[in-house]
Amino acid sequence: MFGPTRRGVWTAFAVVVVTAIGSASARTVRQEAQDAPRKWNRALEKEVAKLAEDWFEARPPTRFTDWDADARAKLMERAVALGEIPEGRFEDAVEIVYETARKTRAKVGKGDRIAFDTPWGEAWAYVENTKKDDGFVIGLHGGGPGAGDAAEARGNWRVSGVAAAYPQAVRLDGDAWNTVHGERFELTLLEWAKLDLGCDPDRLYTVGFSMGGTGSWFLAGRHPDWLAGAIPAHGVIMAAPQAQLATPEEVQSMQHGLLPNVRNLAMYWYTGTIDKNCMPGTYLYAHARLDELAAKDEGGYTKQRFTINEGIAHEFPPGEPKKGLDWMLDQRRETFPSVVVWEHANDPFPQRTADDPLPREVQRWFYWLRCDSPTDRMRVRATRDGTHFDLEVTGRPLKHEGFSILLNPEMVPDGAEITVTAGGADLYRGTPRPTFATLFDSFDARADRRMVFDRRVDL
Repeated sequence: MFGPTRRGVWTAFAVVVVTAIGSASARTVRQEAQDAPRKWNRALEKEVAKLAEDWFEARPPTRFTDWDADARAKLMERAVALGEIPEGRFEDAVEIVYETARKTRAKVGKGDRIAFDTPWGEAWAYVENTKKDDGFVIGLHGGGPGAGDAAEARGNWRVSGVAAAYPQAVRLDGDAWNTVHGERFELTLLEWAKLDLGCDPDRLYTVGFSMGGTGSWFLAGRHPDWLAGAIPAHGVIMAAPQAQLATPEEVQSMQHGLLPNVRNLAMYWYTGTIDKNCMPGTYLYAHARLDELAAKDEGGYTKQRFTINEGIAHEFPPGEPKKGLDWMLDQRRETFPSVVVWEHANDPFPQRTADDPLPREVQRWFYWLRCDSPTDRMRVRATRDGTHFDLEVTGRPLKHEGFSILLNPEMVPDGAEITVTAGGADLYRGTPRPTFATLFDSFDARADRRMVFDRRVDL
């Protein structure tokens, strides 16, 4: 049930915010930029590889453990000391970090099963097609309090041509995939696919039926920048006065921090008019709200495929799930969209319980945005037009302060002058420098060799 519910510039200094994942503590490391970057040679390659090795030996192996803040800060100081990335060597540097991360990680499981140690107990998943690296699907099982079996999802969501994992919920709570441990498990599996399997990070998907559909909608709304597509079938969305409502008119409010965020994500979702297990009210309400958002946002929310099936109860409609899977697996992530909409929820439902040993991770990264101190219900609309960026921030006392614009050569050429505005005011004009510190910091955020950056503008 859903209840009540500096501006700074990058000029002669490289500014790097050092933040432990899952911790609110941060400190700023400043180093005077070198007049010229070091030459790209074998000695520099070895230094980058050594830092990457030490980094990923110290980095928590899963999202079930948070970074040691002091250890990360020391590694970040070393990244800052490496200085600028030589011109034209961004891809080479990313490759070293990525391949070293893959080699350094301890392997988990064998055969058709993988397992991770967690503060909640063992987290495990069936896996298939692990020799495939074109893409990856997480199939979430249904169920509820005390019920739910990974074998169900494994049977429903068979795929070929891409790798897949079918996790067993760590605890069979209500809406288990939306919980603190559910979210951390899903992110752990996505990182496992990217690093252990080497899967294409632009082809990661989440699917699920019933409670699994609820979890797939949650993951899509919270972390659309990790995904290429989602199929949340016959689920619900957390709402007031409750999630189980038959009609959209009964919905008084819906969990914030989900709907606006799927602007650039491909979603194929459906429910039935007579579904009594996961009533259609919240899905119908969400569909109407997304239509409203699309009407006000040219080019946004265009990859939504929603169907309400007449006379269908809690079951797959004819032709599903194959029809949806065929559509979804053709989708690719919009990795660097020209418009980003981010609505933040600090503590979405179901909230942390008294016996949860860890809180939710603080979500500071969203596509090519970063926010040091995200606040509940803040909403930012960020646009980029060539080398010009504009931010519109609401629901946050500090407005644009504490945000960073992240850049890489695919978005903006190295050496280009960048301008940033907000509300008609000029916030920044300059040429940010490509640094190893930004590369390591951003790669660490998602373990993603595509959504990684070499420059940042701190506002």
